[in-house]
Amino acid sequence: MDALARHFQHLLAYHGWAYRRLLESLRPVDDAALRAPCGLFFGSLHGTLNHLAAVDRIWLARVRQEPPPFDRLDVEVANGRDELAACLAAGVQAWQVQLAGLEGNALLSPLNYRNMRGESQRRSLADIVTHLVNHGTHHRGQASAAISAMGLETPAMDFIYFKPESA
Repeated sequence: MDALARHFQHLLAYHGWAYRRLLESLRPVDDAALRAPCGLFFGSLHGTLNHLAAVDRIWLARVRQEPPPFDRLDVEVANGRDELAACLAAGVQAWQVQLAGLEGNALLSPLNYRNMRGESQRRSLADIVTHLVNHGTHHRGQASAAISAMGLETPAMDFIYFKPESA
């Protein structure tokens, strides 16, 4: 595996680690609070986590040149907390498998896909994976602010904190 491929596998491992840290921090939050509107783009913590699970799958389908698995970004992929955690973990694993064996040239080659409005787009797999992980970081940051507003301790989910654990 070349350095670029290792880098993207490492980013995906971080993506999964950050999901696990966030979900662990939500253990003391009851289902009503998890689903309560708290000013996030997707309403609640539950809605935000479902959005992340959906988007991980939507992007994967685009890369695989498959039909989109969902037609909305606010779809409920999983109803229960454990099911949602499993769905997020499976999404990261599916991405890791998708990238397994790819080298730099394949990661940098452009891919054609359609966005949610059906518009034709062209990006490299490297750009798509970078976006996927950054998008997750964006929404995990929102969730972290909501957790803090609940008076709970928020987990450190910055990439730099993942690095020592994975070195």
